[in-house]
Amino acid sequence: MKDALNASGSVPRRELVTLLAYLETGSHKAGAHRLGISQATSRQRISALCTRVGACNAAQAIWRLRTELAAEQGEPVGTYVAGQNTRSVLP
Repeated sequence: MKDALNASGSVPRRELVTLLAYLETGSHKAGAHRLGISQATSRQRISALCTRVGACNAAQAIWRLRTELAAEQGEPVGTYVAGQNTRSVLP
């Protein structure tokens, strides 16, 4: 996935913070308000992050980022099988 990220393999902090605010608040409006930015800026940053990691939406971006982090740390990533989580996906 580092090919999808910038040369250093990292995601710009602004994009990541915006994504986290969106996830914590549940909306672009509330996340943008928390960060003191416009809703359009929030949407633009999340869209840029999704494009950067090859995701179609915020949930997929989180999964891809989590998978990459686990791989870098040598941790197995949980799998979802038949309605039960065989390993916790998040630490």
